[in-house]
Amino acid sequence: MERTHIAVLGAGIAGLVAARLLHEAGNEVLVVTRELGEASRVPDALLNPVRGKRGTVALEAEEALEALWDFYPRFGPVRRGILRPVPEADRGVWKGKLEVRKIPHQWLEEGLYLENAGWLETTPLLHRLAQGLNIWYAEVERLEGRTLYLRTPEPRTLRAGLVVYAGGASGAHLLGLGGRFTPGSVLQTQEHFQQARSYGVYVAGHSLGGSYLPHRNSYAPHQTEPHEVEWLMAEAEKLLGYRPRFRSSWAGVRYRLDQNYLKPIPGGFALTGFGSAAYFYAPLYAHRLLKRLQGKS
Repeated sequence: MERTHIAVLGAGIAGLVAARLLHEAGNEVLVVTRELGEASRVPDALLNPVRGKRGTVALEAEEALEALWDFYPRFGPVRRGILRPVPEADRGVWKGKLEVRKIPHQWLEEGLYLENAGWLETTPLLHRLAQGLNIWYAEVERLEGRTLYLRTPEPRTLRAGLVVYAGGASGAHLLGLGGRFTPGSVLQTQEHFQQARSYGVYVAGHSLGGSYLPHRNSYAPHQTEPHEVEWLMAEAEKLLGYRPRFRSSWAGVRYRLDQNYLKPIPGGFALTGFGSAAYFYAPLYAHRLLKRLQGKS
């Protein structure tokens, strides 16, 4: 049986941010994952504090924005600003929700401009976060407290002093956490969108993304269907005034636990369930995990 101080399960954005912070704090950290990125490989990710068509301001948005701007620019460029082209009839409601929150924003003729929101390219970031970390590429067949049973060319068993589960949708069955599983797709466009826009769907970088598919109660792999492509293109036409050309598609499954992103589990903690807001919340909750392990909260 092999041993490590801290085992982080999953190398999506939550797992890699947590592993990086724990590693920088001087801990022995081993990341166990089937592949780098997993569902976090969506081509371009929004850092968006005001969500949906109802103008819902994300919980803890102010703290999350501070944490992500303190963390991500250390590892690569982050593009500032998201334009939300809110219809005139809805702006009063949106303004009411924003006026009590400390989120920098402006109302322009085109809509709401969130100057402290932004977007980033995920693949370069994931690789930079992984640099220097100890990573085992293996599938976890079973998790019993702090003992991991791994499937590799030969079975391996790993005993950790602490387990951090950050495996997202595909590994949620290991802990029986429940939650919602939402399939969705992103089209990789030929056009590059330097200015992120979001209303119904979003464009940023070479991505056009969004989902209207229903939640599921368990994980199943997802592939982009023709009806999704048509829906994305129709919504893009509303957002942009035209249908952009695309060259490929990406499909994934978002995993959501409502407002319980950091919770104790046998042998450690679960850091998971962010849904489509994983890049937005990961630095904040990874810092909170670190503080808990340091006995500061």
